[in-house]
Amino acid sequence: MMKKTLIAGAVLAATSTAAMAEISGNVSLASDYRFRGVSQTDGQMAIQGGFDYAHESGLYVGTWASNVDSNFLGTDGVDPQIELDLYAGYGMELANGVGLDFGVLQYFYPGSDGIPAPAESSADTTEFYVGASYGDFSAQLNYSDELSFIWSSESAWYLNVGYETTLMNDIGLSISVGHSFGDAYDVGPTSPAAGAPDSYTDWSVGVSKTVYGVDLGLTYVDSDADDLGPSGSPFFPDSTTDGTVVFSVSKSL
Repeated sequence: MMKKTLIAGAVLAATSTAAMAEISGNVSLASDYRFRGVSQTDGQMAIQGGFDYAHESGLYVGTWASNVDSNFLGTDGVDPQIELDLYAGYGMELANGVGLDFGVLQYFYPGSDGIPAPAESSADTTEFYVGASYGDFSAQLNYSDELSFIWSSESAWYLNVGYETTLMNDIGLSISVGHSFGDAYDVGPTSPAAGAPDSYTDWSVGVSKTVYGVDLGLTYVDSDADDLGPSGSPFFPDSTTDGTVVFSVSKSL
């Protein structure tokens, strides 16, 4: 959730006619780190932050990091504690008010070496994305040739659509629906042959308010990812996919 927001913010700065070149930062504290509906911290708190550089040409680069607690798929000795993301892309705004954005996002998980076959030797994953926005609406499609962070060497897609607006008293409202699908979900213990569906959907509804320069957020996050394997399975166990409310406090630097 946060990564997508940061990338969108970098694009907005890059495509603004008033912007030249801008370096910005952010830091946040959240009651849980939910990524595509699944907790990355086993329901525990997360400290997150990053930096972005956006140029007036539309080019941008950035980095973002968070603590994680995955005990990767229950594999002994494979328990990364940090997620580090690097991304770069290009954003533009067309004459009709449509914004376009495309780039590449690299996920690093130090300490994830040693993941057994059929995945690669670590959870590190590369995704390419393309996005569009118009008014309060946005959509983004991500593609990975090998979705290693779910223990798969197969490809996968993620489609997300969102809506953001401002209500009375400057309260922000955001709604998001995402769908994960592709070959990575068709094979292995999470495959239909194992009694699980070949995709899953996540959704969230959140409100936010800036108070004395600090952004406060309250978001309900849920998914049907618990259907991707039996209860207690290391693949999306119930404790990481059940609906929950995430509280966050963040500050732009």
